[in-house]
Amino acid sequence: MEIKFGTDGWRGLIDKDFNEKNVALAVQAIAMYFFDKGKKTIVIGYDTRRKAEKFARIAAEIMAGNGVKVFLVNRPCPTPVTGWSIISKKADGAIMFTASHNPGEFLGLKYMTEEAMVAPTEVTDNFMAHLEGLKSKKVQTMGFYYAHEIGRIVTFDPRKAYSKKLRELVDIKRIRRAKLKILLNPMHGAGVGYLRRLLVGSNLTIKEMNNKYDENFGGVSPEPIVEKNVLDAISEVKREKYDVCLMCDGDADRIGVIDETGRLLTSLEAFLILTYYITAVKKKVGPVVRTLSNTVMVDHLGQNLNFPVYETKVGFKYVGEKMKETKAVFGGEESGGSAVDNFILVRDAQLMNLFILDIMVELNMSLSELLTLAQVKAGGAYSFRREDVHLPYDGYEEIKEKVTKEALEKTPTDILGKKVIKMRQDDGIKFFFDDDSWLLIRFSGTEPVLRTYAEAKTKEEVDRLLQFAKDYCK
Repeated sequence: MEIKFGTDGWRGLIDKDFNEKNVALAVQAIAMYFFDKGKKTIVIGYDTRRKAEKFARIAAEIMAGNGVKVFLVNRPCPTPVTGWSIISKKADGAIMFTASHNPGEFLGLKYMTEEAMVAPTEVTDNFMAHLEGLKSKKVQTMGFYYAHEIGRIVTFDPRKAYSKKLRELVDIKRIRRAKLKILLNPMHGAGVGYLRRLLVGSNLTIKEMNNKYDENFGGVSPEPIVEKNVLDAISEVKREKYDVCLMCDGDADRIGVIDETGRLLTSLEAFLILTYYITAVKKKVGPVVRTLSNTVMVDHLGQNLNFPVYETKVGFKYVGEKMKETKAVFGGEESGGSAVDNFILVRDAQLMNLFILDIMVELNMSLSELLTLAQVKAGGAYSFRREDVHLPYDGYEEIKEKVTKEALEKTPTDILGKKVIKMRQDDGIKFFFDDDSWLLIRFSGTEPVLRTYAEAKTKEEVDRLLQFAKDYCK
């Protein structure tokens, strides 16, 4: 597969397409963009995946060889920590080596702007334009130790500045006074230790599981919104009677939450609680942004609490851009990532998990009670499920083109007795029904997967819609 920047950077299989040669070309293209724009400094971060640190050092050598000063993190760190380091170091952008929630055999390169936002399309288009002319040319590089000696590469610990900012955003002292029993599950990823260090030494009872870095994430995909990936955490909550389990994905920018009964909340339910926290509890005034795969319950909450809701394509860069455009106070996507307006417009699991604890403490309610409250305020609960259909890696693009074309050619006006009142086709195919339920069919831009999503009043309706989607795409 060729180098291709999608909605959240470029990802691929380690040593197949994500190899040293291709990474060097991609970084050189970024260096040329820096030269074009007169940019002088960059932050480079990496997560716990195989070769992530090695690729980060290669990137540092190339950026240094192109005259750019590099701030290189000295340990694996979450994506939002790299993002905040742009601000704390007053840098002109950042490169983050991560494949987020993807399985351990994947790695990726994400670029963030000087505003700590995921690169917009015009920036990644610039990278791609430079790449076209690089295939037969040699990249410019500088030896790591020489660059370090002359100050062109500076290694630093990003944790202190980030933790200081979180303490400004959340009343952590109040949370620490609460008598909660908390289970943390960073899934062997870059989030290991972050929440624990902020919360230990208090009235809280805290246990952190899966807290050793593991490039294979304990043999599961580091995606905490998928139940099969967190069965160990669910069992632990039930066995030891924790009040809540707070989780994050491989690069700690997306959350997963288990309530006191051992039930994994859907990512849409978690987003609803967080939206209620921001708009009703913290009383922040302004719009909320969500992706087209996120919950209609937030739309209903907005109608009841008088705030507008904007829908974007899937991909947090679209959420961030819309938040900036509309001066939104909160935004998020179905996959568990959210951002708030008075921080960086990048997903951040640690901050969102602190928000979950903060609303539990402020309202003195369990997580299941908070969900019920938010659903009542939104006018009623909806059921949701996403089902992924895995396809062969080789030939994926051909399958995607064929199925998408055929699906668009046989568009229904009625599905399972539900009237289709609107259809959106700019990011997969989304059917809107007259009872506010919906069905979305789309192909992943980062891995060979057909994703199907449905939200409806009952689980049975959701199941039927997802089965229809699979049949529809045969």
